[in-house]
Amino acid sequence: MAGWPADLIMIASLAIVGLAAIIIEFFVPAAGLIGLAGAASIIGSIVAAYMKLGAVWGTVTLVLMLIAVPLLISFYFKIFPRTPWGKRLILSQVNRDGSAQRYNGLAGEEGIAVTDLRPSGRAELKGEKHSVVSIGEYIKGGERVRVVKVEGSRIVVRKIK
Repeated sequence: MAGWPADLIMIASLAIVGLAAIIIEFFVPAAGLIGLAGAASIIGSIVAAYMKLGAVWGTVTLVLMLIAVPLLISFYFKIFPRTPWGKRLILSQVNRDGSAQRYNGLAGEEGIAVTDLRPSGRAELKGEKHSVVSIGEYIKGGERVRVVKVEGSRIVVRKIK
């Protein structure tokens, strides 16, 4: 690096720190502050390139950052989950057991509220206990209920009168 002007090293450092901060933002929950600092660092590198190195190198830095940031983000979302680190950090198991589909057969079924439903609680339907929600009314434990509708894994019940 001997012979490189100090300005070029500063500009490259700002850009690298900005790109690193954007990556860190995906791992650390900081309400966007780290990503904002990264964006400010990248903008600072572009402005510094225009001011210290001229319009040509400023434009080159701008174009490089316009290419590098989207590539970095696409790397994170497409390639990173397949890396050993990505497999350890990102939950990749999808609900493959079809639990949402098994609730579809419960529409219209009758059962018993196992707990008080205020409006959510547990009910026994077809011999199995499920988390359910009433249509807004309070239902005491032990009262009979009927499934009004099923929305994904949400089971909505009503008290049988």
